[in-house]
Amino acid sequence: MIITYNQILKEFETFATNHKQIQNFGNGDLWEIVEHNQLTDFNYPLFWVADQPATLGDGVFTWNFNVMAMDLVNKDESNENEVKSDMCQVLLDTVAYFEHKTDVVGTPATNKVDWLKVNLVRSGTLTSFTERFEDELTGWGMNIGFKIPFSYDNCNLPIT
Repeated sequence: MIITYNQILKEFETFATNHKQIQNFGNGDLWEIVEHNQLTDFNYPLFWVADQPATLGDGVFTWNFNVMAMDLVNKDESNENEVKSDMCQVLLDTVAYFEHKTDVVGTPATNKVDWLKVNLVRSGTLTSFTERFEDELTGWGMNIGFKIPFSYDNCNLPIT
């Protein structure tokens, strides 16, 4: 069974909801952060997941995402380094969460998705930003992917 886009986003949301530093989770295009005052108000720190191109290869399918953790900085920027440090740690926590998720078998009642078949793909680069978006947010972003075995088997196609 291939892990779906919705299942991965739900797991990102579960991570963000349970993380003691994160106040809000969102996903979608980056412009939604910029124009959130027209859509919804965010509480900070914010954990955001944006789609990246998915890839199809020889026997594998990879879901790719850009993940960002961000928070407000004091007007005098006195806490900018603290915010950077905290938000970087949130992204490292994200990697650790999914490393554990793809390494442990859950019971059928608690783990309906077989995460053991997923290989976590990390970009190896975390990029910091300051004074970004309308709220002048500071934080970090990284790319993360979920490589899943994919067989080109027509037995599971929803066709007659």
